[in-house]
Amino acid sequence: MSDGSLFVLEGAIRQNRPKEVNMASEISVELREKVKNLALEAVQEADENVELVDVAFYKQYGKPVVEALLWKKEGIDLNDCEKVHNVLSAKLDAIEDEFDEDYVLNVSSQGLDRKIVTDDDFRRALDTEIEIFDTNKKKSHGTLVAFDGESITIKTDGKNPKETKIQRNLLTKVQPYVRF
Repeated sequence: MSDGSLFVLEGAIRQNRPKEVNMASEISVELREKVKNLALEAVQEADENVELVDVAFYKQYGKPVVEALLWKKEGIDLNDCEKVHNVLSAKLDAIEDEFDEDYVLNVSSQGLDRKIVTDDDFRRALDTEIEIFDTNKKKSHGTLVAFDGESITIKTDGKNPKETKIQRNLLTKVQPYVRF
């Protein structure tokens, strides 16, 4: 049972969560899958333009947290979080007996600093600026213009703009590029 549900909009870079411990191993695989499926249903019911990026399970300050991370091309706002939160909270209330203890439900944007790893992440990042780090510890950034299972293509700005194709297996980190 949620003990005072919470929804969060993260409009800036996500901060490190104090005293955060991964609790996925404390929740059965079956329950994790059930919660993920309910979160997917909730997102689809709440807004057809919103995507579920991930569902995370962790403990913060000794309390279990179920966190649903959202994405929308136009950006996630507080209303999106609230709609999904309300639908998901009702769905989780129906299975609350399967949780060993009360939990906190967080629904938020995926954050600006979320790593780009999966094909879905790359799809969501198309036509946006990304920052990449390769195995030679070289850092660069540009606009993601294409990707496939083997490589990505970025277009750099400046005096000599060019498109560069980079093998994905040579990348150690890919993330949105944040300008300040």
